Amino acid sequence: MFWAGLMLFVAMTGPFGTYASHSFGQRLLAVAPLLLAFMLLGMAIRALVFSTLPRWRFRWVSALNAGLASLIIAPMLDHFLHQIPPTDTVIYPRFGELLLLVFSLSLGLASLRRMVASDFDPPPAPQATSASEPEARTLPRLLQRLDVAAPCDLWSISVRDHYVDVQTSSGITSLLMRFSDAMAETGPVEGAQIHRSHWVAWEAVQGVERDGVKLFVVLKGGSRLPVSKNHREKLAARGLL
Repeated sequence: MFWAGLMLFVAMTGPFGTYASHSFGQRLLAVAPLLLAFMLLGMAIRALVFSTLPRWRFRWVSALNAGLASLIIAPMLDHFLHQIPPTDTVIYPRFGELLLLVFSLSLGLASLRRMVASDFDPPPAPQATSASEPEARTLPRLLQRLDVAAPCDLWSISVRDHYVDVQTSSGITSLLMRFSDAMAETGPVEGAQIHRSHWVAWEAVQGVERDGVKLFVVLKGGSRLPVSKNHREKLAARGLL
């Protein structure tokens, strides 16, 4: 389409004084194969340059492509123009003007391709989180109360007088607060109250032990917490019994 439009434009305008010295048909027959050859040559130069150099430096690659095209095509165009018989109306452009003409046309075509490609490019797909990159965790409100140097995992909560002992992977910390309030701040960690004085995180439970009629859960680190009879169905629902 660009070749046909440019061919008609050149044939109708008659540049370099050919409008008065040649008919429309003569101009059309002369420029049609010439423009086609120049465009094919320009496409070959562009394919070579853009396949060799990185595309992310689009401006520099386009400038280099335009410079190379002008150095190759401008001498050929100059030779062709001088084949036109000289008349009073025919004006031969200077070689520098042809270099600038080819260079400008090449940059213009590169900008046009860039604009059209950006209009039809699909939106970038959302980047998936790499399996090697852990997702950012939402710490339970209870752990945010603790003065610890590094992130840790919540294992259990136990009542001691007016305090609750918060056991984590970093140790045990005591907080002055109600047991019910402490349990309310354990989310999003999954766990359950197993005794009137104890709450455990399911991921911290490593097993279950019996001592006569008594039942205990064994946590990471080796500590044991008792399980009252009215909370044993919670362990059964987890498949621990």
